[in-house]
Amino acid sequence: MPNSDIEVRFIKFIEEIHSSSKVETKESWIITTSKVTSVETLWKIIHKRWEIENNTFHQLKTEWHLNHCFLHSPEGVETVLMFIIIAFNLMQLYFFRCIRNFREKHMLQIDIIEDIKDEIFIIETGWSNPLFVKT
Repeated sequence: MPNSDIEVRFIKFIEEIHSSSKVETKESWIITTSKVTSVETLWKIIHKRWEIENNTFHQLKTEWHLNHCFLHSPEGVETVLMFIIIAFNLMQLYFFRCIRNFREKHMLQIDIIEDIKDEIFIIETGWSNPLFVKT
């Protein structure tokens, strides 16, 4: 039986995106049952969700072949999915902890992965990378 005490809020966000020659209006809707979350916080949640969608899910699908089904049993699919996500998280940890400021250096993750795979990764002077410390 549905709970009639739940209050649902419909919130509409209108955002203006200014480019050099035009102004684009973007409209977003969110439905929430939270009475205490501010509108500003909800707007930040929407934008963080799109950042996750654009970065993580897109990369998992295009670079990690997550769109291919390797096995067909439910347990097998779940196991392979978990291994792919663990590998993805370890690579992200490597990029953000070991190759600091790779984005500021305009380095693409896919290029670094290809270089590592091809064993031609070049260490720049001044890098603090524990995997490439000369002994």
